[in-house]
Amino acid sequence: MLNTESGIFEGFVRKNPAPFVREGDAKAPPKTIEISKKAIIISIVIVLVLVLAAITLTQVLPRGEYQRTIDADGNTQLVPDSYAENPDLPSLQWWQAIFAPFLVLDPAQDGALMVWALIALLLVIGAVFTALDNTGVLIYMVEALRNRFSSRKYVLLFVLPFAFMFLGSSAGMFEELIPLVPVVVLLCYAFGWDALTGLGISVLAACFGFAAGVVNPFTVGISQNLIGLPMFSGISMRLLTFVVAYLILMAFVFPYARKIEKRPQKSLVYLEDTHKKHGFDFRAAQFVYDAGKSKALKWFACWMLVVVFFAVLSIFIQPHYIPALGDFSLADYVLYITVAIYVIAGIGACLMCGLKGKELFRQLGKGLLTLLPAVAMILIASGVRYIMEAGNVMDTILYNVIEACKGQSPAVIILLIYLVIFIFEMFIPSGSAKAFLLMPMIGAMCSQLGVDGQVAVLAFSFGDGFANVLLPTNAGLLLILGMTTVNYPKWFRWSGRIQFTLLLATIGILMLAQYVIYA
Repeated sequence: MLNTESGIFEGFVRKNPAPFVREGDAKAPPKTIEISKKAIIISIVIVLVLVLAAITLTQVLPRGEYQRTIDADGNTQLVPDSYAENPDLPSLQWWQAIFAPFLVLDPAQDGALMVWALIALLLVIGAVFTALDNTGVLIYMVEALRNRFSSRKYVLLFVLPFAFMFLGSSAGMFEELIPLVPVVVLLCYAFGWDALTGLGISVLAACFGFAAGVVNPFTVGISQNLIGLPMFSGISMRLLTFVVAYLILMAFVFPYARKIEKRPQKSLVYLEDTHKKHGFDFRAAQFVYDAGKSKALKWFACWMLVVVFFAVLSIFIQPHYIPALGDFSLADYVLYITVAIYVIAGIGACLMCGLKGKELFRQLGKGLLTLLPAVAMILIASGVRYIMEAGNVMDTILYNVIEACKGQSPAVIILLIYLVIFIFEMFIPSGSAKAFLLMPMIGAMCSQLGVDGQVAVLAFSFGDGFANVLLPTNAGLLLILGMTTVNYPKWFRWSGRIQFTLLLATIGILMLAQYVIYA
């Protein structure tokens, strides 16, 4: 992709050997990765409100539980029709509510390893990308792409979201793509667009692909396996969802980008973006070909392909395909592998650009400290789930939704499944964990109430996937927003129209599947 022989750097005006300069400082390159303290504070406030709501629910709802069984693969499943209220179950203690953000780190807690992995990824983003910023290589990459696609930038606008959607829908990638989002945002700045455009063609696209789940192993694959359907069967409806989601996304993003290019003041983040772009000057005459940076970009790009390779490999390295693995699944370790790869790729690129020794460690440490406030955001968001579990009311919520399904038409049942998965996303962010816990019971219920199993899987995939970029309890979403100029209220206001349109479209797809395709 970044091969100099291919001509990507041709056309650079070789006059000024300096890469990017900040006004008043000819040596310091501007920051491409920088945490927004305002966005973090707003996110934390919103999540704290949800924490208070969770605490309230633990006090007003009766405590109860389903019986649980362990299947042959060691996965926990709920026993249908086994719910019972039990006032003797432990209630939420005051110290659990206060210390929930720290208690979620207990390895004995479900989902604790995911929290640790997200924190590790966060710190790696801060450390590695701050060091890369110091070398100017990220800005150099953006300018290379800008010069290459300056006359075809709207082609790139259509290609990038398709690529992100493909990675989400095929390899189930979401968190692994987080470090690339600020770079995409910067590329949008170079083309005259705003941060919201960058988020739309990266994180929103990845999430839409994840929800469409064409061959997503973490939602569709596991869910179909749990309810006795051939893995990745019924692919036609998911391909339809992928196409519809892509068309809806581009129907909003393309005209929006054109509008912002002509009238930047129309952007919800115009003032924030103006401040962020201070020091960036994307005039081609300022740039020259740099062999060291070119080599570093090739190195980094190759390692990103390794991330994709492991994400795809994790689809097949699991007990479903290889029983001899026992309970080992590569998917459980992909995020840790991703963290390690970003460290190797980032530090290697820094060394190739001449950043080494004490200065390298100083930049790594500086970046790590910069993103530490975002750790609090992740911990508080994860605390919502802990509070609901400690208060023993999650099963109560699920029981009442299932009771509401009885006697209803298949259409209503499908919508309730969609809703319950969406709600449980606040408390169990992992799609595979929700699948193992809920899908056996949902599958059994659907078979009794006239809902096709494939439709139930679709509803599960939609509810789990689309919630990732809407609910403020998703630590990954809050982290992404914190690295840009967009706070959660503005993100909700901008993306809400797109997501509401897609909600209506996916409801239509579910009804089409139930009453036409699988009738």
